[in-house]
This record gives sequence, C-alpha cells and structure tokens, in this order.
Amino acid sequence: MTFEILPLGNMAANCYIIKDDNDEIMVIDPGCDSEVLISKLRKLGGNIKYIILTHAHVDHIGALDDLKKEFGGSVILHALEEKALNDSEINLCVYFGAESPVTKADIKVNCADTLPFGNSIIKFIHTPGHTIGSMCIQYKNFLFSGDTLFNLSIGRTDFPGGNFDDITKSIKNKIRSELDTSSHNAKEREIMTYKLEMQFI
Repeated sequence: MTFEILPLGNMAANCYIIKDDNDEIMVIDPGCDSEVLISKLRKLGGNIKYIILTHAHVDHIGALDDLKKEFGGSVILHALEEKALNDSEINLCVYFGAESPVTKADIKVNCADTLPFGNSIIKFIHTPGHTIGSMCIQYKNFLFSGDTLFNLSIGRTDFPGGNFDDITKSIKNKIRSELDTSSHNAKEREIMTYKLEMQFI
C-alpha cells in the first residue's frame, strides 16, 4: 500500500492518497492546487476508484472538478452534505473568491456504511459538528477525521451547519469508540495525541 499526504492551498488542508496493491486509488479531500494533485497522481499511476469528501468546505473541494474530469472515480460524501457541495455560501467558496464545484456526488453514504477497497473495506462514520454532514473515514488502522479533530484541537463550529455540542458528542461517542475498539493496532503516539486532543472538550 502507498500512502501520501499533500497539504494543499493557502490553508494547507491535508489531502490523502491511498493506493492499494491492486493499483486502486482513493483520494480523500482534494483541496486546492489541482495541478499539484493531478501531477502527483499521474506519477503515482493506478486507477482512481473513489474521491471521498470528509465535508464540503472550500479547502477540501477546490480541486474536485479538475480531478473528476481528469481521472473519473466515484465522488463520495455524507448524504447530509450533498446540498453544501454545490452551494457557494454553505461551502464557503463565495467568501474566498472561489468557484463552487459543479460535480455532483455519485455515492451518498450514511453512518456505518461501508464500501470495498482493495482487500479491505472503508467505513464511514458520521461526525456532525464542524458541518452537518461531516464524517470520518476508517480504513484499516487509519482514521481520517477531516476537520472534526486536529492535532491538539478540534474543528470550528461557527460556520453554517456547525454545532459545538454536536462536535463534542461526535468525538466522545463516535471517534473515541472507534479508537477504543482498534486501539490494540494503534501506535502509542496516536493514542497519546488523541488523549491530548480530548482535553479540548
């Protein structure tokens, strides 16, 4: 398996690229700098199977149209985030002088839905709070938390659809549960970072 992290755009939002042993690729949160992302994917080779959005804010969707046009792949987001994807006020594009994507979601998931990828599955965990349809993605021993959980902090809740009570419940009741059930596979640093982040709520 190949794993790449690309901080994209002025806000350096992390875009994740996972390539399995069968040359299938999933891209999580294709933020800005589409040329950088497309160049990386061309060099990597393989077939884009999924383009997954943890949520539909401008810094996570900026390269979506170009990526979809160049490589195809199924665009996935939570069902409650569908409206935000193409609404420039909800996804904040209008406030950053950016064009809102025209690409639509191919697959709308709900909490605990799964999809096959390589020799394993992707599990989707609805974690509202940063946005109404924010979600985390679990694949093998990785948990991609989008803007729900950061290193030593949690996501903002003052944007449209944000709610502080919801994000704290998401972290305590959903992310904690996922880490607890798979903690025997987690690295010590990941466990300690999570404990530090929990101090913020």
